Amino acid sequence: MSNRKTDTEQIRAANRAEVISALRVYGPVARVDIGRITGLSPATVTAITSELAEHNIIQEVQAPRESSGRGRPRVMIDLNPDKASVLGLKLSINELRLMLGDLKGNIISEAVVAVRTLDQDAESLNAVLLKEAEHFLAQHPGHQQLLVSAGIAIQGFVDAHQGNVVWSPALSVKHINLTNHLQRHLGCPVELANDANCIAYAVQMQQQYVECRDFIVVMLGYGVGGSLIMNGELYTGHLGAAAEFGHTKYSHDGPQCACGKRGCIEAYVSDYALYRDASAIMNLPATDRRHPSEKQMQKLTELARTGNEAARELFAQSGRVLGYGIANMLALMSPERVVVTGPGVRAYDLLEDGVREGIRNALVNELSSGTAIEHLPWSEDMTGKGIIALALKHFG
Repeated sequence: MSNRKTDTEQIRAANRAEVISALRVYGPVARVDIGRITGLSPATVTAITSELAEHNIIQEVQAPRESSGRGRPRVMIDLNPDKASVLGLKLSINELRLMLGDLKGNIISEAVVAVRTLDQDAESLNAVLLKEAEHFLAQHPGHQQLLVSAGIAIQGFVDAHQGNVVWSPALSVKHINLTNHLQRHLGCPVELANDANCIAYAVQMQQQYVECRDFIVVMLGYGVGGSLIMNGELYTGHLGAAAEFGHTKYSHDGPQCACGKRGCIEAYVSDYALYRDASAIMNLPATDRRHPSEKQMQKLTELARTGNEAARELFAQSGRVLGYGIANMLALMSPERVVVTGPGVRAYDLLEDGVREGIRNALVNELSSGTAIEHLPWSEDMTGKGIIALALKHFG
């Protein structure tokens, strides 16, 4: 009997999460449309929305008259954004970005703080994160009282199940837990994910992707990340660190990757790899070749676009390597779509032909023709929205 009750409660919780997710993406929406979006029966939708309304999680809104036709305006429902708040933290090299999100997944406030991440040990980094989080929340006392969860994103290998950063280019220490200390002091659940997985959450919240059940996100930037959505869920694997696309191999004796190994896809395709190779054959500013700035990468991209053949070939070869790596993922996973995004898509017009050439050379057409290869214009808001979406997992 208890098992049956547990199963029923799990089904109810899953259905509730489906409704909340639908409202987050499509709201405001009519009740009848929630059933169409989620596949739930009208009776189930009515029961769930009644419960949510009772707890003030959803609210009724009237559709604009022009969309409701003649007669009384159509009554729609939407999430009440002020019902709960979540905290997001994005940790990158020498920088901490803090965000406050509402129940709809909107970023309502943010701040950026300089933190010497490479100089921190485990204890001092956790202390800095807590100090900055508390200072940020203290500036928003009303939202602090509504805090239900927090999410942290960082580059590198992350054990999401345990809340541990196994390795990150942003840190000089390995195997560091970033969730327990915050969780104890904030009094709410804290989730940890690598930045590419947060991007996958953000992509999933966009209407053109929300119904896509199987897709891969490839994130280009300082490093190269990947995330895998299978049957509508983020796949993290046994250790919580699946889909480390950038650290799959192109060559066993290739250039050195930031992870310490040789021949990784990242060692050919990342910003630091492109700038390293460009610096070897042309005169470029050498302020920090290991960590090129956005301005430096924009300059290199512009050189290629304005006729520098050496720069154009660098991007073309980078695209071929990226295509080779994507081909391996297609052969293994057969996804519906591959979505390429991140700061590195600033140069996707220079990469795209090489990407398609790499896929053609690596894979028979029958294994690649059914997958759409797309690129999504980059915005820093995507990372933030993904972190907020990660934190909102604890609220449906």
